[in-house]
Amino acid sequence: MYKFLPLLLLLISPLLASDVINQRQDSMQDFNKLMRAANQSLKNGEIESLAEIYGDIESIMKTYPTLFPDDSFDGKTKASNDIIDNREAFNQIANDTAEWAALAKIAAENNDLEALQQHQQNLYGSCKSCHSRFKN
Repeated sequence: MYKFLPLLLLLISPLLASDVINQRQDSMQDFNKLMRAANQSLKNGEIESLAEIYGDIESIMKTYPTLFPDDSFDGKTKASNDIIDNREAFNQIANDTAEWAALAKIAAENNDLEALQQHQQNLYGSCKSCHSRFKN
């Protein structure tokens, strides 16, 4: 029985990689929806819903790096293999993004519109930085 285990793992591995690719794509779609909602709320001056939105963004970005195991760069993915070679930089960008979201959440709780706008810009900057470096 144990001699079939490596074969079983070899057969299941692509399925697991495909699942994590779907998870990270879903996570990024959720992130994008939240960013659009935050942007719209800011434009409308509706600060009360922003703390929850930024809390959700922070949660996504804290777990996002775990969705890029080394064996998940084949198949239907736009993620660059550079993530493997530059894992520390990739993780730092995700961490910075989570921190910007946490600061935006605090600004929302304090009704500080000026700080919210700055943190929103910083979040967009993190998106651009990551995508220009780590997206095919």
